Amino acid sequence: MPWYVVLVCSVLLGSCAGSPDSPVSPYRDQDFWNLVPVNGAKSELIFIGVAGVRMNHQEAIDLALEDAARRVAFFQRVAGEVVHRVEIGSGFLDYRSEHETALQYDEEGYRKYREALEFDPEQDVRIEHQAVFVRTRYRASRSLAIKHRYGVTNERPQWVDNPPAQISGFWVGVGFAGPRLYHKDTVIASYENAVFSIIASIGNRVTSKVESVQGSGGIFSSFSVVNRNEVAASGTLGGFYVLETWTDPVTKAVWTLAIAEGQ
Repeated sequence: MPWYVVLVCSVLLGSCAGSPDSPVSPYRDQDFWNLVPVNGAKSELIFIGVAGVRMNHQEAIDLALEDAARRVAFFQRVAGEVVHRVEIGSGFLDYRSEHETALQYDEEGYRKYREALEFDPEQDVRIEHQAVFVRTRYRASRSLAIKHRYGVTNERPQWVDNPPAQISGFWVGVGFAGPRLYHKDTVIASYENAVFSIIASIGNRVTSKVESVQGSGGIFSSFSVVNRNEVAASGTLGGFYVLETWTDPVTKAVWTLAIAEGQ
């Protein structure tokens, strides 16, 4: 082969390989979404905040940082209550189901944690599913020594269908949220549901009673039998921390694996 052909090929290969100034993504997918603390090193925990895409990109980043600060507030303390009621009557269509949830956390002051969040705007921001994600670092007053292997993001994690009861002595919860209009709302609902999942796993109370209900026609009206069942759980958690979040690539539903301590 002539020497000048070899020279041309070498130049082309070199240009394809790129140069030191070429932009390189600082994360592989696994690195960005992996929230497992490394042996609790330096008590540095990872909180990924989410917001919707906006025309003003900085505004979206600011909103994502607020969500990350909210997750820090959940880590400090979060209380919740979940109630599920089912009422079944004797008639063919006599059925009613209700599901109620409530969260209590530092809603007034959680933004104070935003100032303590560290992130690199060049490396720690990602846009997926029309949502902006910001990976932040928070130096907590306590460390988390967690033994958990992060899964492959493009495969359905095993914990989605078979969550462990505990991880490193912490309670475990899996939150599910079906797709919303905006993906950021799906992600937020998913980690909120992980709170309720842990509270329900720690303990709940079940009540059931059967009642005879008289119709509105007076003494000549008929009676019907109504079976009322209620399952309720409430509790306060400390150290609530998200280990993984998985989005179904087809349906865009979101699952969240989280841990916490009961208080």
